[in-house]
Amino acid sequence: MLKKFNQFFHQSVNQIDMSFTPFILVVNGKILQVMQANDDNIPDLLVLEQQVYSGRTPWSQFSFATELRKRNNSLYLVVYHASNLVAFIGARFSPEETHITNIAVSPLYQHQHIGHYLMEMMINSARDNGSDCVTLEVRTDNEIAQRLYRSLGFTGNFIRKNYYQDTHTDAINMVLWLSHIKLEKKKFAF
Repeated sequence: MLKKFNQFFHQSVNQIDMSFTPFILVVNGKILQVMQANDDNIPDLLVLEQQVYSGRTPWSQFSFATELRKRNNSLYLVVYHASNLVAFIGARFSPEETHITNIAVSPLYQHQHIGHYLMEMMINSARDNGSDCVTLEVRTDNEIAQRLYRSLGFTGNFIRKNYYQDTHTDAINMVLWLSHIKLEKKKFAF
C-alpha cells in the first residue's frame, strides 16, 4: 500500500515523452531513414560536422556521447541515405522550453527541405510535450539558417557575445512561442 501512495505523490505532472518510432522519408527519389541517434552514430556525426563546418567539429565525441545518454529529456535524430549520414538534429525538452541543441544537413542534401522538416518535427514534439517555447542559437553570420528559422516563426531574442568559442563568433538566441496547437503535418513535395 505504501508503494502505491509513494508513486502517487511522486508522479511527474509534466511527463516528457521521448519515444520515437523510426520511419522512411523519400526526398528527390532517395529513400531516407529517420531514426533515434545512439553511440554507434557518433563517428558519422563527427564526419558530417566536418563537412558542414569547414573541417571543424564544434561538438566532440565526448559532447555527443554525453548528450545521447540524456534519454529522459533529450531527443537526437539521424537521417541516413543508405549508409551515409545526411542530417541530424538534437533537442532538450522541458515544460517551459525546448532547446534545439544542434542541427546539420550535409552540403549534398541542403536546399531539399530536410532541415525544415526536422525542425518541424522538433517543434511538434515540443508542442506535444507542452513546452511554452522553442529556442536555439545561430551564428550571426549564418543568414541561410536564420532565414529558415524565421520562416518557421522564430524571432531574434538577444545576442550572445563570443558564443562560439572556437571562432569567437556571436550568436543570436532565437525563440518560437508556441500556442500548443499542433502544426498541421505537411506532406512535402520534394
